[in-house]
Amino acid sequence: MSILIILFWLVLTAIWAFRIEDKKLQLNHPALILLGGIVSGAALYITTPALIPITILAYITGSVAVSGFASSFIHNVDEMKIIGGAAMTLALFIIPMFIPAAQVIGAQALAEIPQVETAENVTDLIDTQHIRLTSSKTAIWRADKVIGNLGYKVGVFEPDVQFIDGELQWLAPLDYTSLDKSLIYAYEGTEGYVIVSAEDPRAEPRRITGIPMIYTPNAILENDLTRHIWEDYPAYVIHNPVFQLNTENSPRWVTLLTQPALYGLIGEVPQGIVITDPVTGTNEFYNIGEQPSWIQRVWDEDLTEIYLDWWGRFSDGWINSWWGQRNLKYPTGEVYIDHGTAGATLTTGDPDVYMVEGTDGNQYWFSAITTPGKDASMIGYVLCDAQNGDFTFYQAPGYYNDLGAAANVQQNQLVAMASGLEIVQPIMYILDGEEIWIIPVISQTGEVMEIGLVVAHGGETFVADTLDEVITLWRGEVISDTGTAASGDGITVEEIEEIRKLLDQLEAKLKKENTQ
Repeated sequence: MSILIILFWLVLTAIWAFRIEDKKLQLNHPALILLGGIVSGAALYITTPALIPITILAYITGSVAVSGFASSFIHNVDEMKIIGGAAMTLALFIIPMFIPAAQVIGAQALAEIPQVETAENVTDLIDTQHIRLTSSKTAIWRADKVIGNLGYKVGVFEPDVQFIDGELQWLAPLDYTSLDKSLIYAYEGTEGYVIVSAEDPRAEPRRITGIPMIYTPNAILENDLTRHIWEDYPAYVIHNPVFQLNTENSPRWVTLLTQPALYGLIGEVPQGIVITDPVTGTNEFYNIGEQPSWIQRVWDEDLTEIYLDWWGRFSDGWINSWWGQRNLKYPTGEVYIDHGTAGATLTTGDPDVYMVEGTDGNQYWFSAITTPGKDASMIGYVLCDAQNGDFTFYQAPGYYNDLGAAANVQQNQLVAMASGLEIVQPIMYILDGEEIWIIPVISQTGEVMEIGLVVAHGGETFVADTLDEVITLWRGEVISDTGTAASGDGITVEEIEEIRKLLDQLEAKLKKENTQ
């Protein structure tokens, strides 16, 4: 355990040791001091707080408040009741306002932290040889089918994408399904993980067992992964662990550690990563840029989404983020279909990013960028290098965003006529020099039923059973009954281009008439 935790616990306990009575500092009853040590230790152990300035201040004031009320009750001292009330007010109402106040003052500084570069050219960084067709929901559904005889104690934990053996694959660690299972089988471990292809949604998953993974996110007490990392590195904000395989195909948890860069309150900046052996619990710390080469993802999903939010909202200050909203840029949200009483409704959730493979061998977080409003267009898209956190904004004004593209797929006859289908994981790729959206259509259980393709500039939509078939349709070829491309009288690429030109001319004419 870190000496910092022990020292902070002693400080919190010492607060319980004294009271102010008749304007003099008096020693409290030993039983109260003992109670303070127990309460302080339990609070730290259960909550595992990052010992950064704002958290330290909150815990100290909270300890003063609780110990003040306890001293007032035991020793019947009115001064301690007043002190306890003042500290409680500070802890509950004043300190929580520090963070939003710091965001108002330092909004533009927050926007500058990601250091997003702007590019006007089309990028070739997204590898079209490795297109993601398996969503996380599909991966969990497929992985769950091979748990087999381990289902009595473990289930599938949130999977992570990694490039393994020349293919994008989901790694789904097995973890305890309930508190009692994590207690009963604490030292047996969770046995292993499941590999699911992220490129072929119909490929058979592989279950890897015989690995007693004791340190996991759903474990308890000393086996709890977050607590295990916190005990060694309490001065950092601990992000969600990412499950990866090292060069020996041994599982490891890779966890990003950050600290606030502005006023000790806000503006998290990565400081390092911790690699944890899930079997032995060994923790290894590496500074950013010094991590082993097998680690494919350093920047985690949550921090990437937070950075995009700061960059998009606060570039022109905090006031502009809600008043005027000039130049605001929003990362688009997760697209899903809400099956309500009024029928299926396409909607978006919180801002979301998707992992894609790069042509340079690195992995990138992808997100479409739009403006305030509920239109279906975007102004561009962002790629974030998951290795070093380099953000690049590629301008693509007027293109369909992921919501617009998903709406087109949902309205396609093949999808609209089938009940219970969901649109998931819209990701844009550059194919034949053109931006296209690839969108899996799944059942409510997670099985991939169709693949949608939407041209980002123009919105032409195609739906077919497989990726090869839908790309063939888009390229203007005819699909035969056997599912392969066939010659015939179908629409050619040249004819499609001619139709696009006519539509563009018509659109320009209508706009001109409306302005007259």
